[in-house]
Amino acid sequence: MKHKGHGMGFSWFIFFSLLYVALLAAISVLNRFGADRFWFGALNLYLPQAMWLLPGIVLTVVALFVARRWIWLPLLCLLWVIGPVMGLCLPLHPYTLAPGDLLLRVMTCNTKYGKYPSNALISDIDRYSPDLLLFQDAEEVRKSELGKILRSWHVRYHGQYVVASKLPLSEFEVFRIEVPGEKEDFLRVRLMVGGKPVSVYNVHLQTPRAGLNAFRKVKRRPWYFPKAVERFEGNVEVRLAQARALTERLEREKGAVILAGDLNSPDASLTCLMLRDAGLHDAFAEGGRGYGYSYGHKLLQHRLPWIRVSWMRIDHIMMSDDLRTLSCWTGNGESSEHRPVLADLVLRGDEGAERRGR
Repeated sequence: MKHKGHGMGFSWFIFFSLLYVALLAAISVLNRFGADRFWFGALNLYLPQAMWLLPGIVLTVVALFVARRWIWLPLLCLLWVIGPVMGLCLPLHPYTLAPGDLLLRVMTCNTKYGKYPSNALISDIDRYSPDLLLFQDAEEVRKSELGKILRSWHVRYHGQYVVASKLPLSEFEVFRIEVPGEKEDFLRVRLMVGGKPVSVYNVHLQTPRAGLNAFRKVKRRPWYFPKAVERFEGNVEVRLAQARALTERLEREKGAVILAGDLNSPDASLTCLMLRDAGLHDAFAEGGRGYGYSYGHKLLQHRLPWIRVSWMRIDHIMMSDDLRTLSCWTGNGESSEHRPVLADLVLRGDEGAERRGR
């Protein structure tokens, strides 16, 4: 006589549960070593990771009927998705201020060419009072109400970029990133924080839009799939080439560095891994709480206007080891397709630097 729950239903439950575990393990391994080394890993980065909860929910319901003693397996998988797969951040070792530490509040946002009213962005600036602003896709800022507010700041404009600071700016430089078929640039400025120099980079890397749109054509023309993969891989390679050029410049820096902007790259991407290997660390990964998603809410609102949920973290504030993060969070998403990202950074004094070596 078979033990209850060990029939065909139980066997299928175990099979699909192990398949689910293997899938989550593959995603986690890809994310750990740079998911965009492979096109399918890169594609997954730009999808809502909450979708991987669905198999776990189904398996949990099935377990209630055919394998109640094994219900812990899909429940653990659900926690796996909610945590590492979705990029949950919890500051387990928060930085505490030491005498001589200097504070700097940074805010970055892709303003999308002034496509949306700037009132919400101005509201975030008034509410959080940042010391340093870095905008991308911001050609219209100078002519907007926000531009009027920034007249009392130290401001540098170049193309799509705006850098505004309450502290004086110097060494304004534009660097070209030339890769086959694409030309981009990024800005570098210098500011003094309590007498200490900090190099600031305002960056906007290649959008994945063209590569993702290639897959949409597959719905109508399935035979287009190999071409879609090729176009998507080419799009990823452009972004990686830009990241390599950027890291080469960063490696020549001496002293504190802040890099912020729309990297069009989730934290698990090879792009972010390159920047970490160049000596930077991410403000939200270090001091954020939750997911810090900055993009996707406007895409969902086109079809579901009541939804205000972002599902991708592609806007970043990163910094060198001379700086630490007290906290990092996102602002409202009404003034752009991107939510602003804000961080309270600490330029460590002598005592703070000594404490790091303990």
